[in-house]
Amino acid sequence: MIDIKLLLEDIGIDYKSDGKNVGSNDVNIDCPFCGADFHLGINIESGQVNCWVCGFDGESRRPSLGKVIMRAAELSWPEAKAAMEEHGWEQNDPFKEGQSDGLADKCVLPIGSYRLYGSEKQTREAARALEYMKNRGFSEQTAKDYNLHITEGLYYSRRIIIPIHFEGKLVCYTSRSYISGDNRYKNAPLFKSAMRVKDLLYNYDRVKGKKDAFLLEGCTDVWVMGDDSLGVFKSSLSPKQRNLIIKLNLDSLTIIYDPLATERAYSAAEELSPFIHSIKVVRLDGTKDVGTRTRAEVIRIKNETREFKG
Repeated sequence: MIDIKLLLEDIGIDYKSDGKNVGSNDVNIDCPFCGADFHLGINIESGQVNCWVCGFDGESRRPSLGKVIMRAAELSWPEAKAAMEEHGWEQNDPFKEGQSDGLADKCVLPIGSYRLYGSEKQTREAARALEYMKNRGFSEQTAKDYNLHITEGLYYSRRIIIPIHFEGKLVCYTSRSYISGDNRYKNAPLFKSAMRVKDLLYNYDRVKGKKDAFLLEGCTDVWVMGDDSLGVFKSSLSPKQRNLIIKLNLDSLTIIYDPLATERAYSAAEELSPFIHSIKVVRLDGTKDVGTRTRAEVIRIKNETREFKG
């Protein structure tokens, strides 16, 4: 019998084994179909799955465990199959080898999305989102420049929808909560994405052709720094993200991560130093990240920082 808990631990999927909404013989994970936090239950004996929020609305049938693992861990079917077999899976899963890797042919923003600013449809929630941005130091122009959206849909309610483009095409999106107490970022599920978030850099198209750039963590950091900045979404730099940076053929790169992720910034510098002439790693003191500073403040700190020497 498959060891569900060990499988989830080994492929890096967080789960809850007790508490609210967790069945007596289940473990709960974030639903990769609707994004609901810890609402997809997996029976540890049968492997049967069920989401208590979306009920897999829009799916032609209840997804298999293999399909859930693929989407939750962003794995291909052969990768998911191998991981499950390693932990005791022997059944004939209906998601067969050679089927789609889970990505969509094209990315479409959530149903009911509309532009945060400049749309004829302006709602109370849009006003709240714009007020949140204003309090963060962002103007309506930021919403225009980055084509920010909002939706009244259930799964992304009270979130700013942030489109992610690559080579001129919408390939994915993430979202930022504008209320306290919620997870800050929630990415598009894999089956609604044309590319994986971990294979992308936010604002990449605008940086192409420039010789000097900033490498930052989040989307709001990019909004502060502007068109010469890239966002990695998380501080760990994936191989595909690294290759995208190398292809930019930059003369200089300034890496600025959150204060608690500085060591990862140095790891990224080490990986990129053979390909970029000048690299700086800016250490931010205190708890203020780039998103809570001004561009002028960040530039001043950058100018006071020595080049990375490996």
